[in-house]
This record gives sequence, structure tokens and C-alpha cells, in this order.
Amino acid sequence: MYKTLLVLLASILLLAAFSAEELSRFERSSLEKQEEAQKILFLTHEPMQFGLRRGHVSEDMPDRYLKQHEPENLQRMARLGSRYGRLHFYKGFGLDFEMPEMRRAAQAAQIMHELDMKVSLYVGGTMFIETFFRETPEAVNWEQRDQYNRPVPYSVGTQTFRHFACPNEPAYHDYMKRVLDIGIDMVKADQFFFDNYFLRAEPKSCRCPRCMKGFAKYLQEKYPTKEAATARYGYPSADYVRVNEWSVFNRPEDMTSVDDPILQEWLQFRCESLVNQCQEYYQYIKKRNPSISVGFNLKGIYSMNRIWTKAVHHPLFEGICDFFCFDIGGVDPGINPETGALVTEIRSYKTARTMNTTCSVGDPGIELAEQMAFNNQTYLEGFGYHGAGYNHYAQRLFSPLAEFFREYNDRFYTETDNVADCAVFRSFPSLAYSISAAWIPTTLMEQVLIQHKIPFDLIYDQQIDRIAGYQAVILAGQESLASQDIEKFTSFVRGGGTLIFTGNTADYNQYRRQRSSNPLIDLMGLRDRPAATTFHQLGAGTLIYIPEIKPGMEIVPAGPWDFPPTQWVLPKNHGEIARTLKNHLPKGPSLLTGAPITTAAELLKRDSTKETIVHFVNYNQEKRIGPFPVELKPQFSGPVRTVRFYSSELSDPLSLEHTLNGDRIRFQMPRMGMYAMVVVSQSE
Repeated sequence: MYKTLLVLLASILLLAAFSAEELSRFERSSLEKQEEAQKILFLTHEPMQFGLRRGHVSEDMPDRYLKQHEPENLQRMARLGSRYGRLHFYKGFGLDFEMPEMRRAAQAAQIMHELDMKVSLYVGGTMFIETFFRETPEAVNWEQRDQYNRPVPYSVGTQTFRHFACPNEPAYHDYMKRVLDIGIDMVKADQFFFDNYFLRAEPKSCRCPRCMKGFAKYLQEKYPTKEAATARYGYPSADYVRVNEWSVFNRPEDMTSVDDPILQEWLQFRCESLVNQCQEYYQYIKKRNPSISVGFNLKGIYSMNRIWTKAVHHPLFEGICDFFCFDIGGVDPGINPETGALVTEIRSYKTARTMNTTCSVGDPGIELAEQMAFNNQTYLEGFGYHGAGYNHYAQRLFSPLAEFFREYNDRFYTETDNVADCAVFRSFPSLAYSISAAWIPTTLMEQVLIQHKIPFDLIYDQQIDRIAGYQAVILAGQESLASQDIEKFTSFVRGGGTLIFTGNTADYNQYRRQRSSNPLIDLMGLRDRPAATTFHQLGAGTLIYIPEIKPGMEIVPAGPWDFPPTQWVLPKNHGEIARTLKNHLPKGPSLLTGAPITTAAELLKRDSTKETIVHFVNYNQEKRIGPFPVELKPQFSGPVRTVRFYSSELSDPLSLEHTLNGDRIRFQMPRMGMYAMVVVSQSE
């Protein structure tokens, strides 16, 4: 809230320096709406009793909480263009305890629907033991239990009065379906947002009888024969197996790799347990009403192993998640003032696009610009677009940029496909079992692509069959790869693709067992790993080995499993890596630009209007940038009709002079501030 107010104040002070004649229509609209916006109490997803029980609230919080529901307040929101609002609904106190506030939410929802606003309902993922266990005593048996049979608390600040329910407890699932029924039938929800659906890090994994029985069944189904079980973990049956126990002599924070096969399987079981729980809720809601949007707070894609710490692996949610959001601290986009690292959420947006889902955030400034440039907006019949410039927090913003995005959202930011010359492949066993080591080269390679503006996708094991659609595939320190994956990469190269691999890629198989020789090095006809970048023609394609992605600064972990965003500094050899990739794209780069290294770009195509769109985001807010040259490959056949430059600093788009060179178009990008967009239109 304070961050938003500071941004608005800065915007007002900046715009006040210009006369009305010099302002764009977006700047004028912003000034007009900001004063009215100060009268609005924007909706909170937290019930009043939570704020009072947690503490750290203002004296006037109860009064402000009640006023947000008033018709006059909701009408002000609608007048300023709000199409959406998230209401408190179920935090975990228990249905009886929360029913009065649920009814209050239902009354507000009725008014919002009359104002043509969509209603999102918050659903918490913990049990408040002081109230919930009082009204539902049997719920004490639904808790997660650690290896010492102790409950697993939320443990943020002093909130130990919140405990996690076991994801494998059917009775808890049935209870939550009663909660969802009330949201569907009484409140008429348009969307459910599930928060705190993750598992705690070791040593707080759930070891309750349900999970132990479920894990044994998981192993039996995955390795059904004596031969399969023995080959995987040495025993002929899962009946022999026990998951390791942690102690002062065996601490999870001391782990540098997961080599124990049972612990590896345990990681996967935890991930799948969480996914199965979320899938059950998703499918239950969709069966009742397929037009209801469903999302989870999965957080984003960072340089930390959330498979190990939270049992979250995003690709597993493909098809059971309409949107996800991220609200983790320390990943605020921008240039870190101490290290110069360019910090972005671009990885999260690219993962969402390959999952065919969307991210829903929309905080001020760079964060909103980044969302609009990189997000994949998906449409749900009966709900509308997810991830739009008027969803959730974005609707609270009335900066010139926010006004610009809302005007052009449906026209230019929907129905788009991104153009990707290459794909960075993220291997589950590499990233899960290495704990943290594999995350460093992966993150730094992606940093090279982002800052050198090379169009790319992130793909995962589940999406490996898509590699044929790229010019190049990059394996950055993906140490653990299955033989069948190696075969697919080999076929990709023989068919004309470029495969770039680095460091210890493929030294291990999918179980992190050391190979006698590296299969990719073998394909290059080499006995030993070369000390310099090496190229090898294989069939119609090229294998490229880069020995090391050299960190741009000394890596100092922020914790046992965290490579912090403040250290996402470009590698020392970033120029060589970028040149190597660009020079070995079989069809050449789809985008070339002289924009500074402190910018990022996204290239998109929009089939319905035959437009190629390029977004630029400037992360260095201390200065404007440009002009700079741009060369791109239009994505459609037919002559180029127009090349137009769009910015919130201009009331109308600016036509750009351009030249054609074969299948490429060249133009000069005008000076820009935080964000700008160029639209290339073609005709038959």
C-alpha cells in the first residue's frame, strides 16, 4: 500500500512540472483519477479477525475494514474502471467462526456484480487451531506431523497458531469442498484464489501415517516388480523402506546434493501430493462451474530450489491452474544499487507461457511494465482475461503507464504468442537433486539471454517434445539427464538444431548416478572435456560446449539453498556466450537491438491482426534511453503496412520510418522512459 502511494506521489510531482499542454492524454487521465482514488478503500483479502489476532495493525483498521464494503466505496471503484476485486472469504478459522464475514463478503459481492465487477474469493491454506479445532475437534487428526509426531506450524513471525493440514487427508479435502460450495452458491464467486498451498522444508516434512502409507503405495506403483525396485533402490519391495530422519548430525541445511534414492523419490512424492490436492480442488470447482477462475499462490521462478524447500514444481500445475501469482520479497524488478544486478520476474512469466497459464500481479512501475510486456494473458469464457492490466493490484494504480495499459490491454496484449529462437531446458533431477549448485549456471545463462535480448522460452522435462520448434536448445549445468532425453537432444541436433551445453551437463543420469563417460562429450568425438568453447558438426546441426559460465561476482549464498537475486550479475564471459548463440542460430536471430544492457525485450506475434509486437522495458530508472537501432523479423507474410511506436508519454502512436532488408525490417527506436512498444502491421 505504501509503495503504491509513493509511486503515485512521485508521479504527481513529476507531472506537475509540466504544463497541461505538454501532457499526454494518459498523463492527464492519471492526474484526474489519482485524486478520486485517494477516497477509495481498496478491498482486502484478509478478514478483520485475522488482522486483530496477528497484530501489527493500525488503530483505525476495523473502521477502514468495514467501510471498504460500503456501496459508495464499491461504486467509486467501478467509476474509476475497476472490473475486479478480491474479497476475504475463508482464512482457516473454521466455517462457523468465519460465517459472519462470509455473509459480509456475499453482500459486497452482490453489489460488485451489479456494478459489472468480477468477484475473486481468498481461500487460505492453514488451520487456525484456536478456533477451528474448537468447532471441528476431529480436525486435530488432519494436521501434518513431522518425524517427531509434532504439528507443522506456519511459523511466520509469531503465527504458530496456524498449522498446516496434511495434503493427503481426504477428510480435510471434503471440508474444503464445503467451503467452496458456499463460495459458489452463496457468494457467486467468479474466481477462487488459494494461498499458502505449499509444504514446509525439511525437517518439517509431513511424516504422518497417511503420508507414509501413501509414499509406500507411490513406490509400489512406480516400481511394481522386484527387478525394478531393486534396480532403483536396492530392495525388492517398498516394504523395506523408511524415509531418513534428520538430526544434529544429519541436517538438511548441510545437504549439497540429494543422492539417497529414497529421499529423491520422497521429493517427487511431496510435489505430487501437493499437486494432487490442488487438482482435486480445481476439478471440483470446474465441475460445478467451468467459468470460475482458479489460481494458486505458487510464487515465481527464482534462483532457489523450491522443489526441495516447498515441494513446488510449476510445470506439474499445467492444466490445473488458471493463474498463479508471486509475492516473495527480494525479487523486486530493477537494477540492484549495490551489485548492478538486473533483477526481473521474466522467468516466472516465461514459465507461465509454456504452461499455457498466466501470472497475476500488477504492482507499480517496473513490475507492471514487466507484467504487460512478458505476461501470457489467457481467456476464460465467462470470466475474461487473466493477467490483464485491470486485474487485482493493477486496478489500484492510476499512473500514466497503468492508464496506457488499460486502454490498450485487449487490443495489443491479448491473443499473442511469443517468438522464441531458443529454449533453456530445466531438468527436474538437475535442479531438485543438486540442491543449489545447478541453479547458478541456469540462472546466469538466462540472465545473458534476458539482458542481450535473445528471444527464448523456459521448458521443462514435461515439455521436452517441444524442442523441435526452436533453433537452439541450451543446457546450462543440467547435470542429471536421462538417456532418453540425451537421445532426443541428439536427434534435434542431427535434424539441424543447435545444442549448447555447459560445465558438467549430463555427467549424471536422472538418478544422479555418475556416468562412466559424458554422452554429449562423446558425441563430439572427444575423450576429455575441452578447456575452451568447442564446436562440433553433428548431422545437419551443431553441438557447442562452453566449459564455464563465469559468475560476474563472488557468489555468497543468502542461505543454504538460495542464490539471491542481488547476485544475478552478468557472467564475465556474457559477451562471448551471447555472440556464440547468435552466430549459431540456423535461421539467425529474430531480434537484434542496440538497446542498453539494462533493458529487456519481448518479441510477440498476434495472428488475428497480423502484427509483430516488440516490448522494451528499461530497468535503469535514473535515465531515459535511446534512440537505438532495432532489427527484427516480421512474423507474417505480405508487405509491411505500418511501424508504430507507442508510449504513455504520447497521446497517439508515432509512425516510424523503416527499411527492409530481405526478411528483416530495420528502424530507429525513439527515446523512451520505463516502457515502450512497437507494432509492425502487415497485410496480405
